[in-house]
Amino acid sequence: MKYIFFALFFFLPLDYACASAINQTWTEEVYLENKEIPFSVFSIKLNIDTNNKVNGHLCSIVNYGKKIDCPIPFVSKLINNEIKVHFNSTFGGKNGVAIIRLQGKNLIWNLISIPTGEYYFKNKAKLLPENIKKH
Repeated sequence: MKYIFFALFFFLPLDYACASAINQTWTEEVYLENKEIPFSVFSIKLNIDTNNKVNGHLCSIVNYGKKIDCPIPFVSKLINNEIKVHFNSTFGGKNGVAIIRLQGKNLIWNLISIPTGEYYFKNKAKLLPENIKKH
């Protein structure tokens, strides 16, 4: 029996909420009209320490780069695979609130309170991890 527990412990995938540090960027790109340049790019950079403290940055670039709403830093806590983010837009929108959920290797963004004023963030998004570039 102890060998089964040992095997399960090492071979089942560990949840992101375990005490291991994360330093990663996730993005979502939207292409329109068969263009090579994305209409919008939304990215979230997270640095999560072993105590689940989160330092992050939001960035939303829309209209083929004509509106750049970033960098927007935030500090939060990872609780049950979710991060509650309070943010202000660089265009003057205030008091936005979103939930970022870690889902496997991806992030799910859900805007739960839209900022008052101008902002350029989607209501919902699924962001994929950026590839690590080797030099």
